[in-house]
Amino acid sequence: MDVITTHLNADFDGVASMVAARALYPHAVLALPAGAQEGVRGFLAVHDLGIARMKDLDLTQITRLILVDAQEADRLGPFKHLCDDPNIELHLYDHHPVCGGEGSASLVVRAAHRIVEPVGATVTLLIERLQSQQVSMTPFEATVLALGLYEETGSFAFTSTTPRDLAAAGWVLQAGADLNMVTHTLSRPLDVEQITLLNDLIDHADTHDVDGRKILLVSSTYDKYRGELATVVEKLAEMHGLDAVIAVMALEDKVEIIGRSRQEDIDVAELAREFGGGGHPVAAAAVVKGRTVAEVREDIADRLRQRRPSSLVARSVMTEPAKTARNTLTVADVDTLMTKYAVNALPIVDRRSRYQGIITREIIQKALFHRLHQTPVRDFIETDAFTATPATPIRDIEDAMVERNQRFVPVIEQERVAGVITRTDLLQALHHDVVRPSGAPAKDHPPRIPDHRRQVRGLMRSHLPETVLRLLQEAGDMAHARGVQAFAVGGFVRDLLREQPNLDLDLVVEGDGIVFAKALARQWKAGLKTHDRFGTAVLTLPDGLKLDVATARTEYYEYPTALPTVERSSIKRDLYRRDFTINALAIRLNAGRFGELLDFYGGQRDLKDKVIRVLHSLSFVEDPTRVFRAIRFEHRFGFSLGKETRSLIKGAVKMDLFHRLSGSRLLGELVLLLSEEEPRHAVKRLAELDLLRFINPALKRPVRWNEALKPVEDAIDWYTLLYVDRPFDRWVVYLMAMLDSVSPDETDATLTRLHVPRRQAETMRIARRESGAILRRLGRRPSPKPAEIYRMLTGLSDEVLLFVMAKSASEAVKRAVSAYVTAYRHLKPALTGDDLKALGVKPGPVYKRILDRVLDARLNGDIRTESEERALAATLATKPP
Repeated sequence: MDVITTHLNADFDGVASMVAARALYPHAVLALPAGAQEGVRGFLAVHDLGIARMKDLDLTQITRLILVDAQEADRLGPFKHLCDDPNIELHLYDHHPVCGGEGSASLVVRAAHRIVEPVGATVTLLIERLQSQQVSMTPFEATVLALGLYEETGSFAFTSTTPRDLAAAGWVLQAGADLNMVTHTLSRPLDVEQITLLNDLIDHADTHDVDGRKILLVSSTYDKYRGELATVVEKLAEMHGLDAVIAVMALEDKVEIIGRSRQEDIDVAELAREFGGGGHPVAAAAVVKGRTVAEVREDIADRLRQRRPSSLVARSVMTEPAKTARNTLTVADVDTLMTKYAVNALPIVDRRSRYQGIITREIIQKALFHRLHQTPVRDFIETDAFTATPATPIRDIEDAMVERNQRFVPVIEQERVAGVITRTDLLQALHHDVVRPSGAPAKDHPPRIPDHRRQVRGLMRSHLPETVLRLLQEAGDMAHARGVQAFAVGGFVRDLLREQPNLDLDLVVEGDGIVFAKALARQWKAGLKTHDRFGTAVLTLPDGLKLDVATARTEYYEYPTALPTVERSSIKRDLYRRDFTINALAIRLNAGRFGELLDFYGGQRDLKDKVIRVLHSLSFVEDPTRVFRAIRFEHRFGFSLGKETRSLIKGAVKMDLFHRLSGSRLLGELVLLLSEEEPRHAVKRLAELDLLRFINPALKRPVRWNEALKPVEDAIDWYTLLYVDRPFDRWVVYLMAMLDSVSPDETDATLTRLHVPRRQAETMRIARRESGAILRRLGRRPSPKPAEIYRMLTGLSDEVLLFVMAKSASEAVKRAVSAYVTAYRHLKPALTGDDLKALGVKPGPVYKRILDRVLDARLNGDIRTESEERALAATLATKPP
């Protein structure tokens, strides 16, 4: 017998999940272990869901137990002992992992089928399986499922809600769920006793500010109420401006703690476990015996106070390492440095790197105006500027900057410049101190640069393989132990926020990246390749996974299109050197702050708005290849170029910067662009922005590239579906098609200009030279026989064959190439040279002639068996050559 059950004191998610599970296990019996919440009891009193009474069940007859919305044995009542019975098969569905620990319930550890995934409601998991198996539900059943969804997600307002829950809601609505019944059932007004309890809780309420979050701590000794305490607490949690509510209430001879959170980073289950309870991050409870309400409340208050952050100090906010200038440099030298580093002030140090004062761009510009280019900068430095130590409170720095009208504060430690604080750093820090962004974690020391942060630990746990998550955590632990900061950066972070798979891992270290990479390599027993010039290293793990590690650095360009010169810097400057805002994101990995997202330049906003935007107006001047990258990302992600970015591209085209690029750099970007899934749209964009002329001037003329390259896309799609794992250069096929309209001399000039590798260049020349004749021969009437097609196409690369297929408008020609690719080229005679020798044929050129004739006969269908091959070979052997 199959039985479907849920936890004690069942809620609507549990009951809805039981109903959904019955559709997956149609012969199973529904049973509640004991009790249900008040609203569920009222619903079941009116609506019969076919739930069996426990006294009517023979537990000894159960062979399979299906658990929904529960995985703790202690919450299963009479079904608990079945979890250890090896003769009973367990299936389990739940939407939150249960964390063990002292006082927590035991886990159901033995389950033949276990589905535990972080969605807003367990019924979502079951709805997804109903949908995939195309199981239909009645409108009433769909309504029951909707009750579980809406209650467990707070009508999709809880932060635990996921897109999967919304998709599940769409499915139940299509199945006919009655939202009027859902609203009526879940909207339960408070009765007199509940209002009395609510007023008592409000009368005994304190608000605790924990790291910028408002947590309401309430208590009540009113012990006459016998209904659902959680219902009253949830009403409190709905109060405007609260992030979480923790209620401590008398319950006969016990004290009950109920927590409700509206923010994913406030884990009330963690607090509940400290008192022997448990639950989910947004909803949890615990029961405490032998203590009074006042004692428990004060204990919780102490724990909340311990989580408050210390006040901001300079060390928490400063940018490091700081760029400095030697006091012996000239005014002109310092002007160059300021331009190179894009700063308006610099600390000045002596030859022993001791702090001397500061110099501002305003002073430098005045000195240049007075033609003091070669004067040492030490003659103009400001020596009485306010300086801070790493422990100086940020409020003191604010006062000094306002009173002195000082834009820039050096942070000095042991006479040396440890970092700098700009007005931007100060504003970000003060904003963070007053209004913490959603998702910011509690910690002893606030982030060094607290701009637009959120926590993405949950996203990482739900979207990354466990092995990758563990690697990142271990890297963060090592960074913490070594006193450096480590970050995951780049496309990995971008695609994680897009909830798309990307295991191209790049780490940046504020410190020595190569030393850090060597330590990781030793710990992980990984292969290591270092590039000392750029401060980068590549680790290859035993399972083949690769990890790039780099020193946080800044870069500048000696002239437009030059390769960058890099220098060690901070994570903020490192991200600023990136190409686009969506790639200038980082996730802190250090222990204690793991999963903290850094977004200084609006990358999250641009991901949400689906916009490609550069970080500064000289981005394309410094590196024109970024234009091709922008177009590639635009079409890969379905984004659009920002208005300013589009304008900057047009400016770069007018400046004719692309002719200064080396051919290999231009080819590198072109290969990536033409290797995308549907590059014809990107090629059309290149044409619109007048960029194709930098590949070949003849490509400037108007071409309907979408239509021109569609046959290439169709041919490649056909081929990749046929040969999933067979490698070929798709970019070569597209470039062949693009250059097909220009002269042979122009094609050769393009291949030379782009430094196309010899093999691919020869492939393109062969396609150019032979495709016309091949198409004419394949298209003639009567159609060539298979053997002739084989002789015509054999030896040609896959790229040339795909080009020929794409170039022809004739279906007969396409069929001929298709037949060669799928059948003819794989056909071989059964006979070998040894067989011919056995027939008495003297070795020599005659062997090839005979085997070729045998193959032709097989291809044309004239012979079909090995014996027929032997007969033909014997006949051919007697004929003169």
